[in-house]
Amino acid sequence: MVSIAPGTARLERIPAALWRQAAVLVVGGFLSRLTTSIVNIGLAPMGEGFGVTLDTMQWVATGYLLALAAAIPISAWAARRVGPTRLWFASLMLFILISVACALSATAGQLIAARVLLGLCGGLLVPVGQMLLGMAAGPGRMGRLMGTMGIVVVLAPAIGSTVGSALLAWQGWPWLFWINVPLGLAALLAGWRWLPRTEPGAAGAAGRLDLPGLVLLTLGLPLMTWGVAAIAQAGGFGAAAADGALLLGLALIAGFVLRARRMEAPLIRIRLLRHRIFGPAGLILFCGGFTVYGAQIALPLYYLLVRHETVFMTGLLILPQDLGIALAMPFSGRLADRFGGGRLVVAGIVLTVLGTVPLAFLEVHTSYLWLSAVLAVRGFGMVLSGMPAMTVALASLPKERVPDGVPLLNILDRTGASIGAALAVALFGLFLPPGPAYPMGALAAFDITHAFLALVAALPLLPALILLRAEKRG
Repeated sequence: MVSIAPGTARLERIPAALWRQAAVLVVGGFLSRLTTSIVNIGLAPMGEGFGVTLDTMQWVATGYLLALAAAIPISAWAARRVGPTRLWFASLMLFILISVACALSATAGQLIAARVLLGLCGGLLVPVGQMLLGMAAGPGRMGRLMGTMGIVVVLAPAIGSTVGSALLAWQGWPWLFWINVPLGLAALLAGWRWLPRTEPGAAGAAGRLDLPGLVLLTLGLPLMTWGVAAIAQAGGFGAAAADGALLLGLALIAGFVLRARRMEAPLIRIRLLRHRIFGPAGLILFCGGFTVYGAQIALPLYYLLVRHETVFMTGLLILPQDLGIALAMPFSGRLADRFGGGRLVVAGIVLTVLGTVPLAFLEVHTSYLWLSAVLAVRGFGMVLSGMPAMTVALASLPKERVPDGVPLLNILDRTGASIGAALAVALFGLFLPPGPAYPMGALAAFDITHAFLALVAALPLLPALILLRAEKRG
């Protein structure tokens, strides 16, 4: 870990070549995260077109998130096996091809299956990009360079609803996937020119893949997530399938943890969570992913079902949150490099809670001006709580351990995101009364869902204070 005295540190210069690499890697990761949320606003139109319910179509979103989480565990091993640059190129090329398959899907089943494959490819783009940047940056430049990846982590899912609404109004839901093709090709060409051919900081031989550990984790996480969502949708325990899936998922994850703790070179180094800085930062990212992605699914429902706005107008009304993100992004990385990330994380969590609690008390005629201010505060807080947490976590590790830390942090973030997305839909559906109950019935369901999300947003405040204290000790 690097200890920096507040107000006295001089920032290390970042070469132009490193900024170019960061820009290329951001585009690839941006696509992975953009398509995470861009389809959310199109779930209802896609369901109507395919003749299926919203509960079925939500697996277009949840299935992608689960596949993202399933791909992350293998990222460190695969990067050592083929090299991080080659892995990044291969993942992006497959991502482009499978996006075409999504756009051409003729049934809901085909689309869900293609989205799962898309998630497996997209799940490698962000962690591999973070590995390349983290190993090249060093602790003194970590905040500013990882701040570019913060654009991916926070801004891409936030603008997804706005971009998605415009594409739906313009051409229809297939363009939610066609948009990946030109952006992906541009990233491939730029990467061919600017990314290094020699692998920076490769951490030794890959060794043998821990297949039992991979099976335990990739089966355990989806089963646990599905079980949580099904139990929430049913209103409690009692359904044998849901209860069994949750218990089996938890048992598989527990088996993976026990195995990882005993192995010398596990698939994921769980032992990193015992680190006094890395552990609290990981919990913060888990809760952050839950809150961000849960709200990204729930928020458009207020405008669509309660206020009866068009899809395009809904996207514009969510835009103030993106503006809050844009205001915070330029200086968050610089502040993290100069003063450390602990203070920023605490402030970000407080702002995120302040921007989420009012969403649990909305009315049918709540002022759009007030809503815009709330969303701007929320977006500002999301940046300050998310990116600095990952920055300080990776900066606390030796350079050779960065490839091990990146997948673990991403697993925590994506697992929180998949559970948050599933629970948001399940809770909304659970409290939505049947029949023509709009708008009051939809409003009650929306408020309850956001009250729950506000509670989750406040949970990481304690680990953030622990992180701040540990960072001050140096």
